[in-house]
Amino acid sequence: MKVIWDRFVSKGDIYKKSYKGNYCIGCESYKQDKELTKGVCPDHPTTGIRVIEEENYFFKLTNYKESLLNWITKNPNFLEPQNKLEELKNLIIGSEDISISRLKENCPWGVPVPGDDAQVIYVWFEALWNYAFAAGYLTDEFKWDNVIQLCGPDNTRFQAVIFQSFLEAEGIKKSDKLLVHGTILDTGGRKISKTLGNIIDPINQLEKYGIDAVRYYCLGGLNTYSNSSWSEEELRNLWNADIVNDWGNLLSRVLHLVDIKCGGKVSINPEDGFSKVVSQYKDDISNLWDNFKVKDALRKTNELVKFANKYINETTPWNSTTFEIELSNLLFLVKSVNSLYIPVFGNNRTDNISSIISEGKKQILFNRI
Repeated sequence: MKVIWDRFVSKGDIYKKSYKGNYCIGCESYKQDKELTKGVCPDHPTTGIRVIEEENYFFKLTNYKESLLNWITKNPNFLEPQNKLEELKNLIIGSEDISISRLKENCPWGVPVPGDDAQVIYVWFEALWNYAFAAGYLTDEFKWDNVIQLCGPDNTRFQAVIFQSFLEAEGIKKSDKLLVHGTILDTGGRKISKTLGNIIDPINQLEKYGIDAVRYYCLGGLNTYSNSSWSEEELRNLWNADIVNDWGNLLSRVLHLVDIKCGGKVSINPEDGFSKVVSQYKDDISNLWDNFKVKDALRKTNELVKFANKYINETTPWNSTTFEIELSNLLFLVKSVNSLYIPVFGNNRTDNISSIISEGKKQILFNRI
């Protein structure tokens, strides 16, 4: 941190002054009057606001707000979701120089300010640089390509305004993408907090439903970029419908047919028309993943599974004279779907399913919850 701090000081981007402001203990940051609702932080209404006056070091954010605003305007795809773009622009326009240190007597655990033992570096100045340090910054191995950040909505200012200004001040290109995910609320639509006593224990959820079901609900049930209420009923219903009834049932049907009709062995050589349909689905789903449309990608994957179950009902391979063609098509499809579920279930689970598909023997692979 000393190298960066000293560079900023030499450029005039860091200066010292006395400051009086509204400090939110929950956010661990100062708040402008316009950021408060009836004198309290909307994100931490019960922790209170303290008016603090002390001498701190400041980063001259105002040196970079105009260039940052121009860059955001020219690169709107930096932010996902796009409907938060105007909100981000307003954050930039309203930005002021920010305090980046605290008195050591009030914050004894911080990293010391170079050359000033009475001050420690404010956590957000230090923590944000970990993105660059993790990529090897200040070493010969530094790589800053295809940089994607993920944060919650209450972190947008730090990640999109402050950190991008730090990067510009240091002469590093800005991040390529910032994904601002939604907030998980309780079943009544309230923000989760210790004060309300409505905390959802993730360990408890994993013990009750298993990691696969919880992960599938987080990715395919909750909204990717807007708020969602956590519902155990919805978690169970989604898993039982999409994975047990649709995907698990498809695997069982196909493997049972391959076993009884072909002794467990079918050459995978799908018809051109069928292959094109499946390939188009795969391309569409991959594109959704590439563009971080997580929930949409899993909804599209489930659509492909439903297409396969409909295909079985329409072709009735159990009494068809062309059953080998139909089963070849279906094996091609289920192998494709299995690979599409890797982001959810991981390689171990999908590799195991791939082995079972190759054996051509029916198994119960997913249980209801």
